[in-house]
Amino acid sequence: MSHSRRDFIKFALAGSVASGCPIRKALIPVDDDRRVASLESEHFAVCHKIRDGYAFPKPEASRKVDIAIIGGGMAGLSAAYFLRGKDWLLLEKEDHFGGNAYEEQFQGQAYSTAAAYDFRNSHCDQLAREIGLNLLPIDMPDPTIDQGVYTPDTWRSGLTQLPYSKETIASFKKFSGDMLKIDLKKEMLELDSKPFTDILGNYAPEISRWWDAYGPSNWGARTEDTTAFIGVNDAQYLIKGEDSTRVILPGGLGCVSKRIVEVLQPQYGERMLGGVTVVAIVPDASEVRVTYYQDGKLATVSARFAIVCAPKFITARLVAGLPSDQKQAMRRMRYAPVPMINMIFDKPVYRKGYDNWCPGNSFTDFIVADWTIRNQSCYHPKYEILTFYSTLRESERELLLEDEDCQEFAGKVLQEFQGLLPAFRVDPIEIRLYRRGHAMMMAVPGQFTKNRLLASRPMERIFFGNSDSGGPESLSTEAVRISHAASEWASLMLAGKSSAAADTAHKALNDFVY
Repeated sequence: MSHSRRDFIKFALAGSVASGCPIRKALIPVDDDRRVASLESEHFAVCHKIRDGYAFPKPEASRKVDIAIIGGGMAGLSAAYFLRGKDWLLLEKEDHFGGNAYEEQFQGQAYSTAAAYDFRNSHCDQLAREIGLNLLPIDMPDPTIDQGVYTPDTWRSGLTQLPYSKETIASFKKFSGDMLKIDLKKEMLELDSKPFTDILGNYAPEISRWWDAYGPSNWGARTEDTTAFIGVNDAQYLIKGEDSTRVILPGGLGCVSKRIVEVLQPQYGERMLGGVTVVAIVPDASEVRVTYYQDGKLATVSARFAIVCAPKFITARLVAGLPSDQKQAMRRMRYAPVPMINMIFDKPVYRKGYDNWCPGNSFTDFIVADWTIRNQSCYHPKYEILTFYSTLRESERELLLEDEDCQEFAGKVLQEFQGLLPAFRVDPIEIRLYRRGHAMMMAVPGQFTKNRLLASRPMERIFFGNSDSGGPESLSTEAVRISHAASEWASLMLAGKSSAAADTAHKALNDFVY
């Protein structure tokens, strides 16, 4: 598949899906551009060959650099930014940069294809301000929409307004109180050793149902696969109102990755290669040879050091000479498949909440794309864009392989959305689905306190710098934090200060704030 080609599937919305029309028949192929939907995805053909064990030839190096950066998502871009002035080469398999933090637009209006927000004064927010972006406050707690009822501020003032029985609401309140009594620091190891269901089993099933929406959207896992540590951590975060520090601009954190590219390309554009799939990373005593596939041809670059900003499931298959225990730790890491759906309307649909939780549906939540600028006096949008998060189970990953299955899934999401509230019974003029097969590291028991540390251990000439080296969930701010440490490590290694570099790596992996 060409890395420059976008795969579009166009189909009309033949009347309201909520009217009862079968989903597959409601999405009828058309030849014009009216009321269409599009599918776009990561390019995975070469990666699937690597997964299946295909050994690509490794030509002799045709280029030498000091530092090779593999992966052009938020981590790789940040590493390149922090290494300005150094001799680096960035290799990204997609024809654009940003990874999960990737912004797209419709008629000039930006929307997100994954990473939705950050936090004031986080590593990512600090970087955004350094490159000239002022992320704006979301300034609203999350509502829940369930059983036809809109409940604002779910975990604080909204508990008594949830559409459940008195007994269930009492259980929500007890859960909230119990979570605040837990000392996360003291109980981290114990909590990370067991699933969240061990805690939730003591409360009403509606609480588990709510977290089965929240978890997949935030850390890729439902309650039975979620470490109790991250479950309790985020429960405290919501109950205490710490979500009040969230910030973003339209486009999600794609606005940050886009801006990093704009800053780097004028001076370093020739060092930023897109449409390049790395197929092998071979370190030895004096160099790291990185072989990549581009436009049907293989090439190799020789680097003194490498920063690998790719997810561990593919890193384990790329890097030669990994210690057996580290390779197995990488392969134990699990990743959730995520089809991101944006619905574009030519009329106002919803303006009551930024991130809206919808338990019990094929999508987990939806956000208002332009929430933080919607009230600016000079802003007069023609369209309203809603972004739907719809994390699948690992067993459903194959759904993303077939266009027809994706088309049907988009229709299902639309149908369920239109059934939430009467005001939602309108058709979008366009649906856009971006599919990622391994979008989020799943926050499973033991991953954060044990498996991650082993999987992310640096090699003599390689630093593993993706967001899944941090945690306990996939966050852009962790990608920035880890990549900053990676840039320091590489600079120290280039200066011959290997002991200081090792200390930097150890500190980055072990000094976390949760």
